[in-house]
Amino acid sequence: MTNEIASELGALLAQAHILMFEYDRDGFLVSAVGSCIGGVEPDVEIRAGLVSPTVVRRAVAGERVMDRARVAGRWIAVVHEPVRGERGQVERVLATAFDIGDRALPQQISAWGEALAIAS
Repeated sequence: MTNEIASELGALLAQAHILMFEYDRDGFLVSAVGSCIGGVEPDVEIRAGLVSPTVVRRAVAGERVMDRARVAGRWIAVVHEPVRGERGQVERVLATAFDIGDRALPQQISAWGEALAIAS
């Protein structure tokens, strides 16, 4: 993705309160764009408690993980989707975090996660 597209996409995602990020198979953050809590920098939002080491380990091991975190007084849903290469090994993990407010039901989070998986 070019920097121009990333900056335009980042602004659109931030308006929708969505943060998309990617980490490599070792669990290191590679890129992030958008905002789910109105932060200044996407990577700062991620490090503010959106992702735990346990969730990262599960995702890089190949498990699709749907999680919820309370950050900056808001409930944030985070969906981690492992991306496998030709040999079936996890090459990277794509994650999407979005503000679900205080009223989202677990079924809604699951449905949103399924929709994101289909779109990715």
